[in-house]
Amino acid sequence: MGTVTASDLRQGPEIQQIQVSVVLPVYNEQGNLKPLSSELAEVLGDEYENWEVLFVDDGSTDGSFETLKEIHDADSRFKVVKFRGNFGQSPAIDAGLDYAAGDVVVTMDSDGQNDPRDIPKMVNKLDEGYDCVSGWRKERNDPFSKRLFSRFASGLRQTFLGTELHDYGCTLKAFRRPAAKDIDLSGEMHRYIPALLKWRGYRIAEIEVNHRPRRNGETSYSWQRLPKGFMDLLNVWFWQKFSGRPLHIFGGLGILSMFIGTLGGMYSAWLKLTAGANLSNTALPLFAVFMIMIGVQFFISGILADIGIKGYQHAKKEEPYRVREVIE
Repeated sequence: MGTVTASDLRQGPEIQQIQVSVVLPVYNEQGNLKPLSSELAEVLGDEYENWEVLFVDDGSTDGSFETLKEIHDADSRFKVVKFRGNFGQSPAIDAGLDYAAGDVVVTMDSDGQNDPRDIPKMVNKLDEGYDCVSGWRKERNDPFSKRLFSRFASGLRQTFLGTELHDYGCTLKAFRRPAAKDIDLSGEMHRYIPALLKWRGYRIAEIEVNHRPRRNGETSYSWQRLPKGFMDLLNVWFWQKFSGRPLHIFGGLGILSMFIGTLGGMYSAWLKLTAGANLSNTALPLFAVFMIMIGVQFFISGILADIGIKGYQHAKKEEPYRVREVIE
């Protein structure tokens, strides 16, 4: 009998359907990869007959890719997607979700802080009727500064997005295949996956998971991610509220601006006609004209955005990453 390839597995369940795919973005985690792969093989082998692990190398420079090839050579169920450069965690997760062939897809960090023993618990939670189960690191083993920034960011996300998750930053998540394939990520958008899925009508749950100290290497997290994450937060909020009706927000701002400008113009005319005021000494007429012009521009922008949204929905998706090599 010939060797069954990953492409064969994707053709249908009549050959051999993979039950669980585990996706791990990798960036300079050489010292953590072999211990973590051993844990994954033990947990997945005990729980599932057919499984796969996809490491996505996001341009590592510390020899991580060579270690991943050694792991694959020892067990072909460990597969590797190598990027041409460093594109970021969100594109790495996005690529893993694209290449995953399992009925259930689990994402987790490759630094060893997420516990593989939580995977069966999260998969079982999906059986209660959920499409996505997100991990909650209730007891975090992170530096105080990282926990402080994370708590502040979590509060902002709850305020803007309206979801009640305790932990938006936990990479450990489990998805049913339709939900996993319905995710498009870029920037720092991986933190908003539950909100994006909930917006699209999927059922979301959260369970407590174990969070372990980092064993090797240093975290790539820094305060510089906060402004990037905040901009992505505004992006998600805008898309949730107005992606289907951009004319509502731009048109509303335009009408408000034109209304203010009209009031300013009427008041200028009243001053001139009733009080004989010299309007050359005030900027009120210019302000009125300016507000009306801004309002018109907002309104036209809303119409153009509405046309652009409809065009985007029919456009071909361009992936936010570039793959150099796939080992499967």
